[in-house]
Amino acid sequence: MIPSTIFAEAILFDLDGTLIDSTQGVFNAWEEFGKRHPFIDDLNWRDVAHKTHGRRLVETLKQYCNIQDDELPRAICEFEDIVINHGGGPAVLPGVSQLLCEINRIIPDGWTIVTSASSRFASAALTRCNLPFPSKGLVTADDIAPGQGKPNPAPYLAGACKISRRQDDFVTKCLVVEDAVSGLAAGRRAGATTLAVCTNHTRDFLETRTGDEKPDFIVDNFEHIIARVLPSAGLSLTID
Repeated sequence: MIPSTIFAEAILFDLDGTLIDSTQGVFNAWEEFGKRHPFIDDLNWRDVAHKTHGRRLVETLKQYCNIQDDELPRAICEFEDIVINHGGGPAVLPGVSQLLCEINRIIPDGWTIVTSASSRFASAALTRCNLPFPSKGLVTADDIAPGQGKPNPAPYLAGACKISRRQDDFVTKCLVVEDAVSGLAAGRRAGATTLAVCTNHTRDFLETRTGDEKPDFIVDNFEHIIARVLPSAGLSLTID
């Protein structure tokens, strides 16, 4: 395969499924949570886990478990505690530590994380996985208005604003890195270039997506990416 090179002034990373893998923990959490809070329409936990991939708990717990608004904060903490402490916990995905540390070294103010998880979960997961925190801060589910989560572009527009407030079109100079089609669609709708990581979907599946879900680039994992700083601004990512 011929190497591809991506040029960007900033990188907006998704968290779970892109930098870390909480798949087993999330599966275990849905199974346990469903025993405590039955799912709608007699769905099983596997159905719900599949339908909710890449979306915010503030929306999915309400939709699939009938959790009421005043109960959501406690329910989200309950779910996240299962993932972090009892569900197998998150693990760093291949190549992530090296690439993220290199990016943090060469452009420390040029990247951030945009996640559907809560600030509480994201901070705990990054700490547990010994990954750096972006100097500009994170965009989490706590920062996005109800109904504005991925695939809405609002999270990635907020991520671009974290890094630069120069002008509205800065997001078009950003690279969004995602594993979920909802996140890819959010990045594309925001106006960013998109890179898909084959964590939860095969390359064939991602290549056959259409519209906003179709990524501009695909990589198997971060072990196949080399980052270099550019003399002008931003960096280049070469996928071998």
